[in-house]
Amino acid sequence: MRQRKDHAPCFINEGIIYQKKDMLRALETLENLKYRYVIDGQLIKEGQGALLKVFASRHSATLIINNCVFINVLSFDYLSFTCSDQGKTVVELVEEGRVLSLEAIEEDIKVPRTDREILASVDQFDDEETFALLEEGDEEEPSV
Repeated sequence: MRQRKDHAPCFINEGIIYQKKDMLRALETLENLKYRYVIDGQLIKEGQGALLKVFASRHSATLIINNCVFINVLSFDYLSFTCSDQGKTVVELVEEGRVLSLEAIEEDIKVPRTDREILASVDQFDDEETFALLEEGDEEEPSV
């Protein structure tokens, strides 16, 4: 099937996303998760955590600490997602030889604070420069 160039892509349960806005939206669907961090094919760390913040900032790192997961989409080149045989979505954040794999789990993860803050809205960024970066890849919407 041929994809028309004037339409945005459509992904159903699997795909590869390069647009940072789409990465933010995909990640905000996760809450409690298992993670695996792999560099050049070697497992570095794995565990469980609660996704507390998803953001885009040139000034902050992706961070997993004390069962808390903070993801900066600017730490990665793209996001790949698939549906496992058990019906669970597996998200992989990829940057050159690094892969942070995330899989949703049902169990609650104990975190040190009770405020869950997901900042995945494009209206909430650290600076105008970051917001401009997210807007770079967007094409103008045709006027009706």
